[in-house]
Amino acid sequence: MKNNFIYFLFSPFIGFIQALNHNKKDWAKNSVWLFVIFYGFTMCHPEIMDSSRTIARLQELYNTPLSWDVFIVNFYNADTGIIDVYEPLVTYFLSLFTESGNILFAVFGIVYGYFYSRNIWLLLDLAKEVKRNKLFWLLLISFSCVIGFWNLNGVRMWTAAQVFFYGGFLYLVHGNKKGLLIAISSVLIHFSFVLPVGVLLIYTFIKIPWRFLYFVFIASFFISSLNVEAVRNLLESNLPEVLLPRVQSYTSDEYVEVINELNSRGNWYVGFYGQSLSWYLVALFTIIYFSKLKNSAYDKSFSNLFGFSLLFLSVGNITSLLPSGGRYLIIAQLFGMAVLFFYFVVYPDKRYIKWATLFSPLLVFFIIVSIRTSFDTITLLTVFGNPILAVIFDTPIPLIDLIK
Repeated sequence: MKNNFIYFLFSPFIGFIQALNHNKKDWAKNSVWLFVIFYGFTMCHPEIMDSSRTIARLQELYNTPLSWDVFIVNFYNADTGIIDVYEPLVTYFLSLFTESGNILFAVFGIVYGYFYSRNIWLLLDLAKEVKRNKLFWLLLISFSCVIGFWNLNGVRMWTAAQVFFYGGFLYLVHGNKKGLLIAISSVLIHFSFVLPVGVLLIYTFIKIPWRFLYFVFIASFFISSLNVEAVRNLLESNLPEVLLPRVQSYTSDEYVEVINELNSRGNWYVGFYGQSLSWYLVALFTIIYFSKLKNSAYDKSFSNLFGFSLLFLSVGNITSLLPSGGRYLIIAQLFGMAVLFFYFVVYPDKRYIKWATLFSPLLVFFIIVSIRTSFDTITLLTVFGNPILAVIFDTPIPLIDLIK
């Protein structure tokens, strides 16, 4: 605990790096947690990103206060469309004291950083006696980058993702029933986690054989189009009325056009780096499937995680064809990378190591682009500052300004 605060006061970023170097120490995970909180306080909030709109809501509530009774009736109201609980509540309570976006995202960082750091150590705890070689670090860093600490910018979706993974992993791997409740609670952070929770419940109560799941996964990888209008009509005819405004906004023709326009403006590598991770997962999942399919060495923990990941990745591949549906694929990829890490540290399969190393350039590319995208919100203070300097100098200069 002492090391946490020494690093935090001197340089949270150095504390983050040292936590990875000394990941077997008790203080390490909390040092990562503290760094994410510090990142939340010092991050940049570009106008086009979700965080700027969240701060605008905070400032509006601060300057035009609402009574608790008025605020609470907005929840689950078809007129207001507010169906998430976590972000509006935190924003409302903080608006009673401050309009500072720095403080708001530092508070968001408390929850996000806790689950982000714990998810990394869920994997590290599987590998206490494993030699830390290059492939070990490549797999772990890739996992950490799938939904990195910089995704705090989209606080609702990606906090829910971290919570869902934490609960899902505890439930699938450790058989902890509290994990299922934690995973279900992600719906309170972002309503769209009804789908991931539904997939987890389906996998729990319907025993689907690996063989079927694997070939569905492969087939889903090659699906190239989906009728958005048909999906929209299906959802509108089956979902509760309170969810309809949000669903309609995410599947409207106007929203589709906006997403397509944004995608067309992006650099080529932004669209390709996610695909590179998908290809890596397909290749390595295939190696796992055919290497020891009938081997009794696979325990229930690995079987549960592998089977669920196959199902979730299949769903993610299909939903990625819808506007904003690619976010489900990203969450599924988090589970997929956990499978690859689990297999590497638990099962001594030389053939797997050979192929994992051969395809490793795909992961290197994924990590490089992931870190590059983080430069839009990571600031000079995040890397070179500390809490004292961050309070004195409120100059959120993003790292991307240094390389443009």
